[in-house]
Amino acid sequence: MSDTFNEKIEGATSEGIEESIYSMNQIITMASIVERESRINTERPVVSGILWKRLETDGWLLQADATVQYAVASENCKLKIENCQWWPILTREELEIDSPYNSYKFSSLPPAPIASPGLASIKAAVFPEESSYWFYIHDPEGEIHYAATITEHNLNVRKYLGK
Repeated sequence: MSDTFNEKIEGATSEGIEESIYSMNQIITMASIVERESRINTERPVVSGILWKRLETDGWLLQADATVQYAVASENCKLKIENCQWWPILTREELEIDSPYNSYKFSSLPPAPIASPGLASIKAAVFPEESSYWFYIHDPEGEIHYAATITEHNLNVRKYLGK
C-alpha cells in the first residue's frame, strides 16, 4: 500500500509537495478533511483554499465539521456506546468535545488524518484554489454554497438549511 501511495503521489503532486511549506503529514491531514468536507472533485480545490486560508490567518479556526465528527465517533466507538456512528450529525454540545481533532476549539490541523483521502483531495490540498470565500455549506441535495462574509454565510444557512 505504501508503494502504491508513493507512486500515485509522485506522479500527481511531487512538485507541489516539494515547494510546500507544509509537511507530508499536514498535507495528507488537510486532504483527509477536504475529502470529508466536499462532495465532488470540482469543489475540492475551493474548499481546500478556504481551509488553508483559515489555518494561515490569525484568529481563525478551521471549523470543519468532519474533524469534530471524527473526534465524537472515535470517543463513542472507543467507549462502545450503542449505535456508534462515524459521521454523526453534530449537536452544539458535541462541538465542545475536548479533543485535538476538534477544529472548533483548536487553531491547528488535527494531529493525523481523519479519513483516507482520494487523489483528488490530495491534489486539492497541494494545489488549493484561491478565492474570496471564507465559508461554505452543502444544502440537503448536496450542492455547495460559498460565502465571502459571515453575513452571506448566515443567509446561506437560513436559506438552504432552514436554521
